[in-house]
Amino acid sequence: MTVTGSPGDANSLAGDFGETWLRVVASACGMLHHPPSTLDLEKADVPITLQEFVNGTYNPHVLVQVKTVTHDLRRDANGDYVYDLDVTTYNVLRRVDHSRRRILVVFRVSDPGARVRLEADGTLLVGYGAWRSLEGETATSNTDSIAVTLPVANTLDGVGMRRMLTDFGVRSTTPVPDVDPWAGGTP
Repeated sequence: MTVTGSPGDANSLAGDFGETWLRVVASACGMLHHPPSTLDLEKADVPITLQEFVNGTYNPHVLVQVKTVTHDLRRDANGDYVYDLDVTTYNVLRRVDHSRRRILVVFRVSDPGARVRLEADGTLLVGYGAWRSLEGETATSNTDSIAVTLPVANTLDGVGMRRMLTDFGVRSTTPVPDVDPWAGGTP
């Protein structure tokens, strides 16, 4: 496959490839994936559901923000991936008041001509990636981007995605703001 057009077109195609890759993996693992409910205004490209009853939650569900890069992801001293996430997305993903929790997925894919390879036993999508929840992270004074670490152990396969959904797709307690009922004010 050869990508033609402006660099913006190449970025859009790479992004679409990453989102589609996540849907393929979810489907292959018996999980539901849904089209997003809106444009990417919620920082939620791919909703994913595990069709099970897990820890008191029927059909755990997360919203995934997918980032796809064609350059190498940096590695830290532990071997985990490091990705420079734009601050706008970071601020949405770090919120603790979403009704459905957000997960960041970053894929590193090959250059356009080598993303898909036909093997003797099937078709292979070429690349790698990881996921992470940024929920509750601290604010940043950066204006452009912030380096986020994605643990290499957070794999994008059946085991890793199941852990994503059982850890972050289940019900959790709702944060309650500190309120002094005697002060007469609101938080």
